[in-house]
Amino acid sequence: MLKRYFTIIDRYVSKELLLTWLAVTLVLMLILLSGTLARLLGKAADGSIPGDAVWSLMAFTSARYLILLIPLSLYLGVLLSFSRLYKDNEMAAMGACGIGLMRLYRPLLMVAIPAAGILMYLTLYLMPWVAKQADSLKIEIENRSELTGLAAGRFNESKKGDAIMFLQSQSDDKTYMNNVFMHQTDKTRQKQSGQLETRDNVESADLARRYRDEQGRNFILFENGQSYEGIPGQSDFRITQYEKKGIYLPDQQVQQKAGRKNTIDTKTLWQSDRADYRAELHWRLSLPIGTLLLAILALPLSYTTPRKGRYSKLALAILIYLIYSNLLGIGQTWVEKQKVPSWLGIWWVHGFAIILILYWWAKRAGGIKQLLMSHRRVREA
Repeated sequence: MLKRYFTIIDRYVSKELLLTWLAVTLVLMLILLSGTLARLLGKAADGSIPGDAVWSLMAFTSARYLILLIPLSLYLGVLLSFSRLYKDNEMAAMGACGIGLMRLYRPLLMVAIPAAGILMYLTLYLMPWVAKQADSLKIEIENRSELTGLAAGRFNESKKGDAIMFLQSQSDDKTYMNNVFMHQTDKTRQKQSGQLETRDNVESADLARRYRDEQGRNFILFENGQSYEGIPGQSDFRITQYEKKGIYLPDQQVQQKAGRKNTIDTKTLWQSDRADYRAELHWRLSLPIGTLLLAILALPLSYTTPRKGRYSKLALAILIYLIYSNLLGIGQTWVEKQKVPSWLGIWWVHGFAIILILYWWAKRAGGIKQLLMSHRRVREA
């Protein structure tokens, strides 16, 4: 049934569009994720985040990148596909067979409409869940004890900046540490003078290990070590040798922050009258609509000649996309600050895209005057 309705040309062009779109998406994802992975690995190496959280953060980041890249990748995929057909004179052959630009929208929409539908589901339902899970993971990382981020062979500074710890090596499960040095600074205010007094505490041990008691509290247990405690510049340092000494390390208690707008589910946004929620809802709806409009724009924009090549309109297409995406961001800010009516939202930006489509269609048809003359001849006939 489908083969009878969709011709060989429809299947050929839609396959070309689909493969090019997937290839562009893959290339853009690899470019973005390579930089993200390098940044996360760097943070894991310096102890800012635990190593077991790298791939979870990568998964959430990949989902967010995929949602944001679909409009751009489909837009470029359509542009490059039809530009190749023009370059290889396949569009000229189809035109000689009576297949015009309007007829080519059938295979184009066979790819663009499902892509916009998938993006609408991802934007309205998956993206809030991904943002919420990413925020929860970041809060969990901040709440973890600083012991989970210690790295061997380097000086590890605490988040508050009042302690520095060095360990020469540690076991594979990061439970035991060898040749450990820790320097702590304690500032107390004197009762008589009211001035801050800084006391240094230095721990040096052959072995240290992580310990968690029955109540779930974290300790670091030093073995065969020495302790030096006193005020810098004074001679009354206290030196203590010990076999075992435990230091309590409290978990970082980070308060749950108010949820960001991108973590709010779409149903709540739809039922709310808050300006910032309405702006977020308009933004989510604009992604699938913009995907469809950009794909429609890419067809007349893709016209080229064999001499110019398939990449002749690429710079112009990227410029149009940047202007369009920036206008969407400006429109979202205006809705949030109530500078435009709520019913207008950011629909005026999509109107700008429709004007561009009509302009390039008229230009592709030989100009407004030629288009009106062709319409008049059709009416007279």
